[in-house]
Amino acid sequence: METNGILFGVDRDYVKKISRFTKPHVRVSLKAGTPEAFTRKTGAKPEAFEIPFQAIRNMLDYNVSFHVAAMSADPRIVTPKERESLMKKLGGIDPRLISSLEEEVMDGYETTLTRLKFAGLKVDWPLKHIYKPIRETLRK
Repeated sequence: METNGILFGVDRDYVKKISRFTKPHVRVSLKAGTPEAFTRKTGAKPEAFEIPFQAIRNMLDYNVSFHVAAMSADPRIVTPKERESLMKKLGGIDPRLISSLEEEVMDGYETTLTRLKFAGLKVDWPLKHIYKPIRETLRK
C-alpha cells in the first residue's frame, strides 16, 4: 500500500485497524523536508507538513509494517539543507528510519514536469547528478 500519510496521520484509529492485518506493507512517500518546501511543492498549508510524520509515529506505535520513501536523492527537488532537515526529522522519530529510507529521484514524466512547472519549480532534464545515498554516508 502506498500513501502520502495524510489519512494515517489524522486518523490513528485507521492505523489501529490496519495493524490487525499481517500481510500489508505501507510505503509512506514524503514530499519535502521542511514546511516551506512542502507548501511550495504540494500547494498544501505548511501545517500539513507534520501529518505524514505523525502517520509514521502512529505506524510505529501500532507495529505496522512500513518504510519511508522520499525524493531525497534528487538535488533538483531537494536542497542539501532540506535533505539534512528531513534526515533530522526522521532520525528524531526513530534512527532506523534513515537507514531504511528509500531514496528516489524524479522520473521525468511529462505530467510530472508540467505539474512542477505550474508549481514554480524548474527541473532540468535529464538528471546529471544525485546525492550520495544516505546509507553510505551513515556507514562512515
